[in-house]
Amino acid sequence: MPPEDSLRPGSPPMGSVGLSVNILAVVALGLVALGCSPPVEDPAAAESGSSVDTELVSVTRQDVVEETRTQAAVGFGTRVELPIDAEGLVTWTPSPGSILTSGDMVVEVAGRPVFLVVGESPLYRPLRLVARSERDIAGVRLGPQTGQDVAQLQRFLVDQGFDDKGRLVVDELFGLSTQRAVKAWQTTVGHPATGIVDSSQMVFMTNEVLLQSEFIIGEAFRPVEVTGTGTVLQLNGPTTLRDFFPVGATVDVVAEPAVTGVVNRSSRVSSDDGGVRQLIDIEVDGVNPNDLGQSVEVVGSAVRATDVLTIPVRALLAMSDGGWQVEVSSGGDVDRVEVVLIDVVGTTAIIDGLDEGTDVVIPL
Repeated sequence: MPPEDSLRPGSPPMGSVGLSVNILAVVALGLVALGCSPPVEDPAAAESGSSVDTELVSVTRQDVVEETRTQAAVGFGTRVELPIDAEGLVTWTPSPGSILTSGDMVVEVAGRPVFLVVGESPLYRPLRLVARSERDIAGVRLGPQTGQDVAQLQRFLVDQGFDDKGRLVVDELFGLSTQRAVKAWQTTVGHPATGIVDSSQMVFMTNEVLLQSEFIIGEAFRPVEVTGTGTVLQLNGPTTLRDFFPVGATVDVVAEPAVTGVVNRSSRVSSDDGGVRQLIDIEVDGVNPNDLGQSVEVVGSAVRATDVLTIPVRALLAMSDGGWQVEVSSGGDVDRVEVVLIDVVGTTAIIDGLDEGTDVVIPL
């Protein structure tokens, strides 16, 4: 026989009304400590002996996933500064909101333009022709410059019509033909014809960009801020959001019609109160930001446990000694069985002590 001081949601408690209240308090404290809401029984209904409809639910082995819903601002994502190494006064600039692609001028400083080149490699070094006799500081002979960054420069020069009279080949090797093409390009756009390309003349980015900075002609040059050109939903909240929105995850966007997005950036940032918050960008393809409004709800998920036995929280029966029971149905008989409660995630209880497929009783 089960202990007389155990309580089953929806059935009359043992003893007087005063004892019922005490037992309910124990159940409430136990479930609140687990982060879930306890079932509450109407004392009047208990006194009248009325019952609650029940159903059978099988113990299930599964991964337990927790969802969270939060508001995201609609826009174009986190601003980044272009790695431009230039000094002087701004002499020309496109308008804020301009989309810049490969070959477009980003800004002109002291009469010298800086161009955008779209490619996979950053411009991490000055690109130039290395003389055969050149050596590094350790006395080791330098070889010719090769690589994807060189190929990006060569492709840009060819696209702009500077192909050294047809002799320039995109071969990832900075040779004499590439040097001649660079000098011809520099002379045309207003840079000294040094044959050396650096970040005062070009910036290499992986995609076209949307200009966010606004300059006044004649002011001192400062960093140029840009974003991507696609719709981005941005979350700015507690660091726990990173568990629900990991980079690369696909998330649901609550919109009409429904759409999905992909998390492409997640980083910790300092908040105004001196704390730390999580800044997360979610890319949404094929959707105009004006169709989503200023903010939209997004749904993220996190796996809290894998390959565990679960039952609905409502199946749990709290005992006065702090333990837990469930009612098990077998062959038409109902017995109470003590279980180990491992964790509660939302309305799901992770338990041990029962076999998968066992039918347990829960109130409707």
